[in-house]
Amino acid sequence: MHWIDHEHLPATRGKVARLLFNPHGGMDGLLFQNGMEVHIPPHLSSALVRRIRPGDSVKVRGLRVRDRELLVAVAVEPSTGKPVIDQGPGEKKGEKKKKDATPAKVERWGYSGTVERPIHGPRGDVHGALLDDGVLLRFPPHAAAKHAGLFEKGQTIDVEGGWHKNAHGVVIAVDYAAPAGKALRPID
Repeated sequence: MHWIDHEHLPATRGKVARLLFNPHGGMDGLLFQNGMEVHIPPHLSSALVRRIRPGDSVKVRGLRVRDRELLVAVAVEPSTGKPVIDQGPGEKKGEKKKKDATPAKVERWGYSGTVERPIHGPRGDVHGALLDDGVLLRFPPHAAAKHAGLFEKGQTIDVEGGWHKNAHGVVIAVDYAAPAGKALRPID
């Protein structure tokens, strides 16, 4: 949403509870301590991941998704320094494109846990889940619709997929999932 003037959008302030990552290691969201979820365009990952930590206060200018506790960020202002503004995913003249911090080692693992909350994409569709032990599950948005109820709060599930670990935690790119104790089914 690089064409939107962030100065004319409402500002929402919050204290960061945790950073959210995609299966490739790029930061693509925040959870505030009050439960508000903030979607961050993945091309802003490298500019923000070094500047925001859990416990920090940040100001976000963006659009609120209807019927969700979800903001889609156009500008994020960490407690120190200048705001990071969505200028679009393209490279600026004279700058080299920075790559997201991709985890060096990806292993396949099975895992079990209880869903604490679903995680949403920029249109409000479910494309992940945070487990109560802090492990983050990620899957394509159509998977949540196909497997209705599986990624809802309180559901205990078994999953299998690519295990990505970085300094902020573990992300599993889910390929197979099922209610706990049931036969795993493909997510595709």
